[in-house]
Amino acid sequence: MRTRQRVVLCGAALLMLHGAPALAQAPGPGTELPAQVEVGQARLMETLRSLPTARAALGDEASREGLRRTETLLTEALTALGYTPQVHQFKWALPMQPQGKGDGVAEGEHTYRNIIVEIPGRSKPDEVLLIGAHFDAVPGAPGADDNGSGTAALLELARVLKDVPMQRTVRLVFFNLEEVGLVGSSAYVKWLREQGQVGARGGVATEGERIAAPARLVGMISLEMLGYYSDEPGSQKSPVPPIKGVFEPPTVGDNIALVGFKRDEVFIRSFEAGMKAGSPGLKVFAFAFPLPLPDLMRSDHQPFYLAGVPAAMLTDTANFRNPNYHKATDTADTIDAERYARTVRGVASAVVQVAGEVEAAQK
Repeated sequence: MRTRQRVVLCGAALLMLHGAPALAQAPGPGTELPAQVEVGQARLMETLRSLPTARAALGDEASREGLRRTETLLTEALTALGYTPQVHQFKWALPMQPQGKGDGVAEGEHTYRNIIVEIPGRSKPDEVLLIGAHFDAVPGAPGADDNGSGTAALLELARVLKDVPMQRTVRLVFFNLEEVGLVGSSAYVKWLREQGQVGARGGVATEGERIAAPARLVGMISLEMLGYYSDEPGSQKSPVPPIKGVFEPPTVGDNIALVGFKRDEVFIRSFEAGMKAGSPGLKVFAFAFPLPLPDLMRSDHQPFYLAGVPAAMLTDTANFRNPNYHKATDTADTIDAERYARTVRGVASAVVQVAGEVEAAQK
């Protein structure tokens, strides 16, 4: 997650999410995931530990090499699962580089990659639910929670959802260069606009805009730090003070937060319902805020939201809870494996719910 930006907010600018309708019928409390969807706690942690602990574009050469190696590891892992990963390439130069000659490209500019796979929808393949996570870290931090936890979760989703028949297409995107300014996701949204999957004036593409590329995004979730939990009183902070009867954030870090904005509350409520139904005991706090506040725009959902796509961030709240945020102590042994796996089960359930599981008679 990008470095914290301080913001002063008027109390009335916040509103806890409640009572919004859902994209699809919300599952009942006894709803279970399809039998083939079995999130593995040990496998999640093994995947997380397998990521290079130095993978930062702004770090030393070893960190940049680790980032390149992570691109390769993810591509190989997805291929081994039976996918044909798509690679979205973009260029980015280190800051303060002198301008090159002729083409105006800065010296020191390098090619980076977002990595994409899809699970095609059965009856509504042109409607796409996108789940993303960034795999880069900051220099000097192993990045277990930020964002090895999101990366490993996305790989687990690729594994367990691959053969689940769903109505909508599910697109899984591993974003690069989030930590240097949401570079990878911003480049990807720009490409989506060029392909007609995001409207030229923002929002989902219109029928006319989708002639060349019929797919359109119905929602985006950014998996941003999913693994740190605490039962200690006062372990959960908030970027804004409580507002009695209006906004009363939790003060104990034993939950996962689904954060978005009032415009997208239908999408947020549907995803929240799916998470709770598929992962009993999971504490999910969903919030819809009237305004896109800086502290809530620090992940890869931001460029999608600004493009008009329904978008939200799923997070353990980073520096508002985790004392290891952007530090050398952000290691795998600080991850609460049980609650982390419970959260990922909830995400898998929500994806199936929002994408729309095909009824048994249609399989």
